[in-house]
Amino acid sequence: METEKLQDYTTDLYALLKHTQKAVKTQKSSSKVDHTKAVDLLHDIDVALTEQLNEFDGMEDLLNSGTATTIKEKLATVSGSLAGLMDTQREDPVSKMLRDDYTALSMIASGYTMLHTAALGAGEDHLAEFTKSSLTTIAALITETSRVMPHVVANELDVEQIAEAAETNTQECWNPETMMAEA
Repeated sequence: METEKLQDYTTDLYALLKHTQKAVKTQKSSSKVDHTKAVDLLHDIDVALTEQLNEFDGMEDLLNSGTATTIKEKLATVSGSLAGLMDTQREDPVSKMLRDDYTALSMIASGYTMLHTAALGAGEDHLAEFTKSSLTTIAALITETSRVMPHVVANELDVEQIAEAAETNTQECWNPETMMAEA
């Protein structure tokens, strides 16, 4: 496997993590975010992305040379529409912020899947283990976002009494047994 390909995957994912972390930090400081579950979730996302970025920072040999310049270029291509969505979040309700975070986390999960596969192919055991562990963390954050979102939406619509039912119903949709029964 080409080292350049591995560096491309690593740099793409690093750029996406950096951009998402920046957006989440902005969201955390927004006065609109006052729902306890949303505050806790944004904190957890920020901590996880910070830890993952710190780990990547120790893997300079896996990032393309001139990473600072490359990241600016990659942000324009890798996260194009995502960047536009997330940059408007100061004006958006918290539910839309979480929707965009869910999308960004899904893109990050795809990136980790790609990088994990490339790391295995290149015999990069440390990177393969890191990407697997990071993907597990991101998957948990996606799941938690889907649990928090019904509560935030119900709060915004002033129908808090249905939040638990909405969470239960939407989480049921992700149950593999439910998916198979519907097919």
